[in-house]
Amino acid sequence: MAGQATLAMIAASFNVTETFVLPGTAYRHALAGARTLADARRALEKYDFSADTSSFTRLVESVGPDIMERCSPVVPQAWSWFDPATFDTVGIFRGLAELQDGIRESWLRLLDIQTIQRARDAGMTEAEYLSTASMAVLVQRAELHPGLSGRAWSPNASLGELNAIVQCTLGASDGETAAWEWTVSTTGEVLRRPTPSPADERPIIQSARLAVLLGDRIAMPCTLDWIWDGQELTFLSALPAPAHLGARTFSRRSLARLAPHPLGPMAAGIVVELLHDLLQDAGALLLGNRAPSVPPDVAREFDGSVYIDLTFARYLLDHAGLPPGALDDVLLQQTTAGIKLPAESFIRLPRASRAAVAVRLAVPRLQRWISDNSTRLAELDSAQVDALTSDETLTSLQQLLTFTRPLVLDLLLLLVSSSFRADDLKRALAHRGIQDRFVEALEAAGDTAGLDPWTHLDRIAARVSDDTARLAAEAMAKGDSEQALRALCTDITVERDLEAFLRTFSFFRTSIVDVGSPTLQERSDLLPVALLRARETGAATRVEAARDPLAWLDSLPGGNDVLLRKRYQAMIRTSAVTEKAWFYIAKSLSHARMLLLHAGDLLVAERTA
Repeated sequence: MAGQATLAMIAASFNVTETFVLPGTAYRHALAGARTLADARRALEKYDFSADTSSFTRLVESVGPDIMERCSPVVPQAWSWFDPATFDTVGIFRGLAELQDGIRESWLRLLDIQTIQRARDAGMTEAEYLSTASMAVLVQRAELHPGLSGRAWSPNASLGELNAIVQCTLGASDGETAAWEWTVSTTGEVLRRPTPSPADERPIIQSARLAVLLGDRIAMPCTLDWIWDGQELTFLSALPAPAHLGARTFSRRSLARLAPHPLGPMAAGIVVELLHDLLQDAGALLLGNRAPSVPPDVAREFDGSVYIDLTFARYLLDHAGLPPGALDDVLLQQTTAGIKLPAESFIRLPRASRAAVAVRLAVPRLQRWISDNSTRLAELDSAQVDALTSDETLTSLQQLLTFTRPLVLDLLLLLVSSSFRADDLKRALAHRGIQDRFVEALEAAGDTAGLDPWTHLDRIAARVSDDTARLAAEAMAKGDSEQALRALCTDITVERDLEAFLRTFSFFRTSIVDVGSPTLQERSDLLPVALLRARETGAATRVEAARDPLAWLDSLPGGNDVLLRKRYQAMIRTSAVTEKAWFYIAKSLSHARMLLLHAGDLLVAERTA
C-alpha cells in the first residue's frame, strides 16, 4: 500500500523523491517455521543478509551513502487493534551494514511485546500473528533539507476527523517536533491556521489536497511527508494510516440516502438524538438485558451531515446473530428490489433466536402500532403549528420524536423481512424455471403494494374527471398553478388525497418534487403538473392493472403453482406494510419539518423584536 500510494503520486506527475520499496518477503522467509515469539526473535536476530547483498549493493549505489529508511507494516485491514504509531520513526543510516541492522530492528519491532499482547487480547495466537504480519521498508536518499518539512494527514472518518491536518517545522533534524498545525477542508480551504503563521501557505494547501486525493484513491486514510525550499515542493512518500487501537468508524453513506441535503443545526441535532434512541431500542428488542450501553456520541453531526457509529451498530447486529453489514444494506436499498440478504445466511442460530422472532413479527407489530395510534396518525394531516408558542413547539417536537421511534425501528425490521420474502420468491421462481422474471415480479409486487410514489399519484389522477382536468390544464397554461390546484380539489376525496400526498411524498420522495423548497406552497406548484402528466400517460389503466394482486402472476407459465402464489402473496403483503411504514415516517418527518420552520420563525421574531 505504501508503494502504491507513492507510485500514485509519481503517476500524477507530482515532484516526488525517488523511493525504493523493499517487500517483506525476506521477513517471511526468515520466520518460516517459527511458531512462538521466542523462535521468531531468534530467527530475525540471526538472519543473514548475505543472500540479498547484490540487491542491497545496487540500492546503495542508487541512493547514496546516507540512507533514510521508513517502515510500513503489512497487516490485514481487519486488525483494528493493531497500532501503527510505533512505526512512525524515520531512521538515517550510513552505508550498507547500518541499513541492514536498521531493517533487522524494524522487523523486530513487529514482535514488540505490547503488539503481541494486543493480538492475544483480540483472540489471536502467536503462530497466527507470526504467519500473517509482515513489514515493507521504504528507502530514500537522506538529504536533510534546510527549509520547511512537514506531514499531511488525510481525513479519517474512523477517528471523527473530516478535514485534512497538516503539520510542519523548520529544518528536519532528528527529534524535532512540528511547530505549526493547519486544518484544511477537502476543497483546500484553510479552516484553522497557527498564530503566528508562516507567510506562504501554498505547500500547506497543496499537500493537504494531495493527501485527500490519495486517501480517496487507496480507499483508506494516509499520511504524506514533504519538504519545501521556498520555491519547490517535494513529496517524500505516502503511507497508509490504519485506524489505531479502539478506533470507531463513523459513516454518513447510508444516512445520506435518507437525508440528501445538508441539515440545519436544530434538524441535525434532532436526527442525532433520534438515532441514539433508536439504537437503544434496537438493543433492547434484539438482545434484551444483554444489550450493551449505547455511547452518548453514537451519532455525530458535521457540516450539516449526520454520521453514525458503524463500529457500534455492527457490534450490536453481530451479537444479535445478524450480519454486521445489514444496516448498510437495508438503509441503502430502501426497497426490496436490490437487497440480497437470504434467510439462510442472514440469521446464525442459536444466538439469533430473539432477533429472528423480532423480524418474523415485524408485519403484525407495525399493523398493531398503526391500530393503536390511529387517532394520533390522523392528527398529522390536520395539525396546525402557527398558533404554538416556542415552548409548545419544542414540546410537540419531542413528543413527535418519541412517537416515531418504534415506527422507525419497525421499518428497519420490515426491510429485513422484505429481503427474506424476496429471497423466498426468487427460489420459488427458480423452482419453476422462470427465475429470469424475478425483477419483474418485484416491480409488479411493488406496484400493487404502492411502493412507488408515482403509484399514489396515479390513484389520485384516476379520480380526476375530464372537465376538472381541462380546467386545471387551462389554469396551468396561464401560469396560475394555485388556480389549477383549486380546480383539481373540487372533489373532496381528491382534495384530501392531494393534501396527504403533498405533506408526505413531496417531503420524502425526491423523485416527485424538490424537497429543497423552503415552503409547502412552493412545492405545491409542481403538483398539478405531475398529476395531469400522470393522467395523460394512462394512470387509470395502471391503477386498474394493480387492483388484482395475482393478475401478473396468472400471466406466467407455471404461475398457478401453490408455493409460488404463496411466496408472491407474502411478498406483496410485506411490501404493502413496509410502504405504510415509509408513508407514516414521511408524515412524521413532514410535521417535524413544519415544527422546525415554525421554531425558526419564532427565534427570528424574538431577535428582531
